[in-house]
Amino acid sequence: MIFLSDIVYAADKAVKRPGAPHIELPSIWGYTFKIILSLLVVLGVILLFFYILKKIKYGAHPFHKDRKIEVIETVSLMGKWAVALIKVGSKYFLIGLSGENVNLISCIDEQDLEDKSFSKILREESETD
Repeated sequence: MIFLSDIVYAADKAVKRPGAPHIELPSIWGYTFKIILSLLVVLGVILLFFYILKKIKYGAHPFHKDRKIEVIETVSLMGKWAVALIKVGSKYFLIGLSGENVNLISCIDEQDLEDKSFSKILREESETD
C-alpha cells in the first residue's frame, strides 16, 4: 500500500512542472474506503439473506403459525445419524434419523418431559427394550 502511495506522490510531483497544466490525481485512500464500504454492504446483504432463510426454515415465517408438527430438538450423533424430539398435537415422539430411515424410538408423555431430563428418559427407554 505504501508503494502505491509513493507512485501516486511521484506522479503528482511530476505533473507540477512550471508551465504545465495542473492535473489532480484521485486519492488512493478514497478508492480504498469506497471498496471497503462496498464489500461491507455486500457482506451485510449476504448475512441478511441467510438470516431470513434460517427464519423461514425453522418456522418463524407467518405462514407456519398453524403447524401441527413441531421439531423440539435435534441432536446429531454421527455423520448422517441424529435423534429428534418432535411434538405432534399434544404428544411427543423420540425418533431416530439416518440417511435413509426414520425410526420411532419412543412415545413420551408431556409430564415426563417436565419431570425428567432428556438423558433420564433415554436411559429408561433403553433399559426397557
